[in-house]
Amino acid sequence: MKNESIKGIDPVSFEVLNHRLLSITEEMGIQYMRCSGSNVLITGNDAATAIMRPDGALVAVGPYIVTQGNVLPLIVNSTQKLIHPDVGINDGDIFICNDPYLGAIHAPDFATVAPIFHNDQIVAWIGASGHQLDTGGMDPGGFSIKAVDIHQEGIRMPPVKIVEGGRVREDVLAWIRNQVRDPLVALDVKGQIAALNTGREQILEVIQTWGIEAVTAVMEGSINHAREKLQQRLSELPDGQWREVQFIDHDGHTKDIYQIVCTLKKKGKELSFDFTGTSPNARGLINSTYAGLQAAVLSSVYINLCWDIPWNRGVRDCIDIITQPGTVNNSTYPAPCAMATISAVIVTIDATWRALSHMLVSSEKYRDQAMAVWSGTSMAPIFAGTSQHGFPFAATEMSHFGGGGGARTYADGVDTAGIVFNTTPNMPNIEDQEAEYPVLYLFRRHLKDSGGPGIFRGGRSGELAYLAYQAPGNILEGLFAGTGAEMPNAIGLCGGLPGAAIRVARVIKTDLQKRIDKTLPLPSALEDINGEICILAPKHERTPMGTGDVWYHSWQAGGGYGDPLLRNPDAVALDVSRQAVSATCATKVYGVALNSDGSVDGKKTLTTRSDLRQGRLKIAKKPIEGGQMKFSGTGQHQYGQALSIDGDKGIVQCINCEEVIGKTDENLMPKLQEFTLALDSAGPVRGESYDLGRFKLRHLCCPHCAGLVDVQVALGESPRPHIELSFSS
Repeated sequence: MKNESIKGIDPVSFEVLNHRLLSITEEMGIQYMRCSGSNVLITGNDAATAIMRPDGALVAVGPYIVTQGNVLPLIVNSTQKLIHPDVGINDGDIFICNDPYLGAIHAPDFATVAPIFHNDQIVAWIGASGHQLDTGGMDPGGFSIKAVDIHQEGIRMPPVKIVEGGRVREDVLAWIRNQVRDPLVALDVKGQIAALNTGREQILEVIQTWGIEAVTAVMEGSINHAREKLQQRLSELPDGQWREVQFIDHDGHTKDIYQIVCTLKKKGKELSFDFTGTSPNARGLINSTYAGLQAAVLSSVYINLCWDIPWNRGVRDCIDIITQPGTVNNSTYPAPCAMATISAVIVTIDATWRALSHMLVSSEKYRDQAMAVWSGTSMAPIFAGTSQHGFPFAATEMSHFGGGGGARTYADGVDTAGIVFNTTPNMPNIEDQEAEYPVLYLFRRHLKDSGGPGIFRGGRSGELAYLAYQAPGNILEGLFAGTGAEMPNAIGLCGGLPGAAIRVARVIKTDLQKRIDKTLPLPSALEDINGEICILAPKHERTPMGTGDVWYHSWQAGGGYGDPLLRNPDAVALDVSRQAVSATCATKVYGVALNSDGSVDGKKTLTTRSDLRQGRLKIAKKPIEGGQMKFSGTGQHQYGQALSIDGDKGIVQCINCEEVIGKTDENLMPKLQEFTLALDSAGPVRGESYDLGRFKLRHLCCPHCAGLVDVQVALGESPRPHIELSFSS
């Protein structure tokens, strides 16, 4: 913050108080998760906490699921609007809501909010939200694959008073418990109540110590500080326009493809995200309401631009969101949206993330902050039934929260780094899972070749398999809700290739029970399991899991940065030795030839890479009209590791071969070359198990050396890139 005082609060006191509010949001989350019995919270930190102004404006958000934290202000707004005066909003009250059309992202995210009173006036609101194990819909686990409207997705609560005057309303809690399959949901709600009681108590202590004027001033000051800092940062970045297109495969009913189009415009101190061109509402559960759309945009901006700026209302003040109701990421009632978080929301994050990264990668000051898209989607592998302890349950396997990190402009992405909207991601302990649920894991490990190839490789994702084991009656039920099987969503940056897509399979008629009975070794790879392997749709409805049946899934990895033919050959050899990259991909994707001892054959590598470049040029052609790549302004600049822009001379050159491609102030797209390849040209598990011939990798390259400038996952003639920048020296 600035050195001058804010309403009498000196800078040191401001920082102390502001960080105290942040620590309260963290302590609320800790209290919530310690009280909860949910594996989703304990193993995945799938929760959120926040402090808000009396009008609901976000002041501080806890270090958990950012998207959930971003919607708590909307829950407050709905509570203020919809609670009847006869019911009232009083001291000691807590309200619960999970309606996506009133502020929640999807029905499984139960949100609770509470007013904080001082001298009979509301001086703040606090909130806690968490993903519940079940909602009582058509299918266990909160994801009803065949739902066609939101009424089939289970309990949907407008703001309802769950605590009145400090006393839990047992009638409301019993009503919630009666609607769901898993009794732990009631315990989870009590965990949220405990979190809000902790938050209220600690904020009142702060008010007593510092005074209400100081606390109010710090809340306002933090919002103003965030707004000013982000405006300052935006003023340092080039103005421009960037268009990104992302896809969702399968809506639970059909294999239709839905596109999310994001056009980012940056001018001066403001950002505009325009989603014109996005597909209409889906029939199935992949939709998101406006709450999820706004949460996605804010999450991308927080992570990409606000690493040292408070995440609060001040950031939202710098952003304009343009969207049409009735689209897949701004759905209208009664469209189902149980999968919002792991479909339309995260895919919207992917689109906005890559657009922001294009902006950052063009800035010398902020280039190192740019990243390729992280693990492009999330998922919900659910198994349900009766546990070996005799309790009914519905559980989500949370290992996919170890998604691959996107490559950076100076380093590889982090393996199994996390999921982008969770700032404190976690993965379940296998032994804990087996102790709590009637399942036996065969393996969980990093997935070879999953990281997106590039100068710097995307972080690897993982794969796992488990089977029903010692389940009462020898039967469980399993279902799967995922996105990004036919195509990857973790798109690379500046010529980097995409990370792996997801893959889901079931193996039946196995010999695993015999192997267990005879204490024989168990298989450690999907291909090693004796039985019938069935590749499952990314949205797979509930199915019995019989004795010996195996469920397998892998999740998305991070995208790469830069042309993989420019990666250090020694780094490729090291990846091969670490089982991160196969020898086949080392040669075919990176162009690195290895000796029998694993060392680099330098001479053969040069030849292989030259041959691959010539192969690109042989199949390349002039791009069709529709794309835009234009650079204007003065001074010397770079577009990642691909292009060098000299505004003073008015030329754009390839960084790799130094040949002039075109002039500034003109559309370079007709001067580049374009070629398409199959998705699995970037490596295995890029959608080949689900290939319907609809998607290709669309490459833009230098017409002289075939160095990659940009790579898209393209559906037919889906929109070409739009990259337009105006530099100032």
